[in-house]
Amino acid sequence: MIFVTSLLLVACWDTKNNTQQKEEETKDSLVQTEKITFSSSHFKIKKKIFDSEIPNYKIDIKVEYATGKSEAAQLINKQLVALLFDSTIMPFEKAKEHYTDSLCNAFEKDLKELYDPDYDCQSTYEYEFSQEGEVQKNTPEGIISYMSWIQDYQGGAHGGVYSCYLNFHEATGKIVTCDELFGKSKAAACKLIKEQIVKDYECKTAAELEEKTSIFSLGEVYISNNNFSIEKDSILFCYNPYEIAPWSEGTIYTRLSFKQLHGLINLDVINSK
Repeated sequence: MIFVTSLLLVACWDTKNNTQQKEEETKDSLVQTEKITFSSSHFKIKKKIFDSEIPNYKIDIKVEYATGKSEAAQLINKQLVALLFDSTIMPFEKAKEHYTDSLCNAFEKDLKELYDPDYDCQSTYEYEFSQEGEVQKNTPEGIISYMSWIQDYQGGAHGGVYSCYLNFHEATGKIVTCDELFGKSKAAACKLIKEQIVKDYECKTAAELEEKTSIFSLGEVYISNNNFSIEKDSILFCYNPYEIAPWSEGTIYTRLSFKQLHGLINLDVINSK
């Protein structure tokens, strides 16, 4: 892993006058391999809707994106734009700008329409949205694993949390798909994932774990293109709140080594350069 320094332009706002200011900050650019360099892009805002302190909203987005003009870098960014911003707009910074503008407009419209100064729980009118996207460090040579994490609150009892992943072939920028990696062994791999989660919580059976924690009460474990991260000697699996368990259990992670997955994954996919 190599680190180099780059100068980034960071957008922020004067919360008194609601005017945009720009400041230059020094950030680290991350080189995942010798072929792909990732730089960090940061947007942060806090805005009051009226003259009063409440209602208001905060948005904080810090994401990494591939730099350079190689086909692999451009393809990675195209897929990151879809993952992070649910968009097909390019280039990356333009997509991020459109995304943040959409969030600001939606939050401001919502708060103006819903705000009731006499409502007992005023904190419900303080919206927050945080998003991070970063390259993972503990990956095999030739593989880039990228994690996206979102935490937001838009009123109600609690906010939302969502994590997802994408894995790329560094040489081409193409996604390592679950079908490519697991083939017809996904069902057998899911069985191992479930067994490992039971062990992680020091239970003997899935029924015992469900009784104690409600894990598996809302759904079965699965493997998709977005819920695993390829590591040097293992694969990390991720399940968000409400996917297999209630909110109270949080995000559930488990890890299976390549040894545990022997015969169930195509290691040639990981080892190809």
